[in-house]
Amino acid sequence: MDRVHIVGFSATLSSIAFFLAGIPTCLKIRRQGSTKNVEVFPFIACSVSCIFWLKYGILQQDISVTRANVIGLVFQWFYVMVFYMNTLEKSSVHKSFFYASCVVFPVLLYIKFFVSDHASAVSRLGLICSTTSVVTYGSPLASVRQVIKTKSTESMAFPLCLANFLVAIQWLYYGHLVMDIYLQVPNFFGSLLGLFQLAFFVVYPSRQHYDLSTPGTTI
Repeated sequence: MDRVHIVGFSATLSSIAFFLAGIPTCLKIRRQGSTKNVEVFPFIACSVSCIFWLKYGILQQDISVTRANVIGLVFQWFYVMVFYMNTLEKSSVHKSFFYASCVVFPVLLYIKFFVSDHASAVSRLGLICSTTSVVTYGSPLASVRQVIKTKSTESMAFPLCLANFLVAIQWLYYGHLVMDIYLQVPNFFGSLLGLFQLAFFVVYPSRQHYDLSTPGTTI
């Protein structure tokens, strides 16, 4: 195996490990017999990101990107199914699916039927994928204000932040090897955001034990 395949395989494995982050949440749902204090949005949002990256991988004929996001999509749909089976507010899940469909289908139809050439399809979908990845990588930063205010990282999950960084750095290197700017840019920012988040654990160490219970992102 050459370096591209080795790094691609390693990045896929790290992504799979990251996708497993939803399992503690599902166990929590099963344990309490309800979806109290659990939101379905992260699972659906990650599904949307996986769909876009999956389409991108197919357009680029990139087996590593395609494989990682097929697996990611299976995990996210499983998590959504567990949530749906245990929630009393199924209408809210239906609404989330509807909103997600309003994002996914127009983009896929546009790329399929309204973009004149392959290069344009790759660049436009790549831009969409990059944007969703940067936003997702930065999601743990929502707790930064609370961290600074309390001088404690108890509101942040260290395993999640570490996993964010490790996944981003591997896909950044893979993007460099295959010379794909749409893999490099979001994962470059993802790596920086990951380091920024990890720095808070050095500045404001916490005594609390953290669980990786929040579903994460794709590449």
